[in-house]
Amino acid sequence: MIRDLGPDDLAAWRRIRAEGLRLFPDAFLTTLQEELARSDEEVAESLAGRLVLGAFDGDWLIGTAALDSVVEAAAAAHRVALNAFYVSTESHGTGIGTRLLRAALGRAATDGKLQVELFVAAHNAPAIRLYEKHGFVRHGLLPRAARLEDGFVDDLYYVRQLDG
Repeated sequence: MIRDLGPDDLAAWRRIRAEGLRLFPDAFLTTLQEELARSDEEVAESLAGRLVLGAFDGDWLIGTAALDSVVEAAAAAHRVALNAFYVSTESHGTGIGTRLLRAALGRAATDGKLQVELFVAAHNAPAIRLYEKHGFVRHGLLPRAARLEDGFVDDLYYVRQLDG
């Protein structure tokens, strides 16, 4: 099942978010330390104020995808950013990533968005394959997008147009 997450999903979100940041620190701009420093109230408010989809296996949250405004401007209201896309390692290879991505694209279209944008670490081949398989087209490279303890990570910029 895939559904919107909200404040009642706080514990599940915190668990899966920490898992992703711990196992794949170079895939996200937020660090595990930054995430753990956020109060429950702050995280619950974030879940209440943004669209985060959750994929569940029974009651267990196994994947997430957030759709956020790219910028707060009327001229960019047709654009949305795919963020916090993560599938638990035990669910890799089960098709849940495909279902979650399709759900996010469908939700963006239902909400009247015309394009979905994302940044992905240039070395994250499995994620790149998933995005390209679902129609995302690479439009650029952001060198040194993130600075980690052991060096820099370049990001690739992808766009999926929903109206053509």
